[in-house]
Amino acid sequence: MQTGWTIVFVSGTDYESELVRARLDDASIPAVLMNKRDHAFCLTHGMLARVAVLVPDAFVAQATKCLETPPISQEELTAIALGNDPRG
Repeated sequence: MQTGWTIVFVSGTDYESELVRARLDDASIPAVLMNKRDHAFCLTHGMLARVAVLVPDAFVAQATKCLETPPISQEELTAIALGNDPRG
């Protein structure tokens, strides 16, 4: 069975799309970037600057839910780290 790919995020910057792809990867959701930026003319506006994040069709709902969930805050991360101190 062949699966298709669906765009779940679009940005005008490489780094923002890469952060989204990494977040999906951390959630064990396969994702790829499709860069439609025109590097020959350094166009960074509109449809010629799109960087899309795609996931397999079977993961669209899971990816959407992941991206709608706010990321962990610095305070939460610190509390988790301090609560897991191996020194006791």
